[in-house]
Amino acid sequence: MCKVLLFGGTEEGREIAELLAAKGVPSLVCVATEYGAAALPKGVKILQKRLESAEMAELMKGAELCVDATHPYADRASENISAACGETGTRYVRVIRESLGYEGCESFENAENAAEYLKNTEGNVFITTGVKELEKFIPIGTERVFARVLPSVESVEKCENLGITGRHLICMQGPFSEELNRAMMRAVDAAFLVTKESGANGGFKEKLAAAESLGVKTLVITRPRAENGFTLERVLEMIEEII
Repeated sequence: MCKVLLFGGTEEGREIAELLAAKGVPSLVCVATEYGAAALPKGVKILQKRLESAEMAELMKGAELCVDATHPYADRASENISAACGETGTRYVRVIRESLGYEGCESFENAENAAEYLKNTEGNVFITTGVKELEKFIPIGTERVFARVLPSVESVEKCENLGITGRHLICMQGPFSEELNRAMMRAVDAAFLVTKESGANGGFKEKLAAAESLGVKTLVITRPRAENGFTLERVLEMIEEII
């Protein structure tokens, strides 16, 4: 039985897991990927699996608190976690990232719309939205696509299956400084940057600044929904109160 059930895979999830481990709180950290599991500290119990709502509800039995620290764009996961908490009566806490705002960018509701816009343009496209959305950009031509993804076997395989290989594939873990973003965009001769509004922890501000300094046009895929929740700092305080 766990006292705190944590859904992570983000920087916020890692910080919460570190607190749980340091305090010896009986907990279970759920992540979807091997990469997410590798980033977690020693001393916490980890479940690496993509879960549906019913499986989540089963894990919640006996837990005092469920913390949703999944990515701001993982809307389906958050919906399932919230639904499971409602079913089991478990206290649900969502960790939210502050939206930094942006000006001078083109914004789109999803990757499909951003890709449609790019069909009528010319120039290389530096894509930092993650491997899941890459397929949507293949119609603009793989010769234009330069993707930055996490350095995992799963990511590389997906990119190779889409025809994104060689110098068109950059595998690195972020967040990245403005200087490094600028160097990468310059190296691929980018005319466009495609990014999500991932907040401070996602290095969003640094990407925007690098693109602006080079005259690279930025396309932002907006967050899927407005969220209610608490900052990371407040969630850490809540866990301390439970302890």
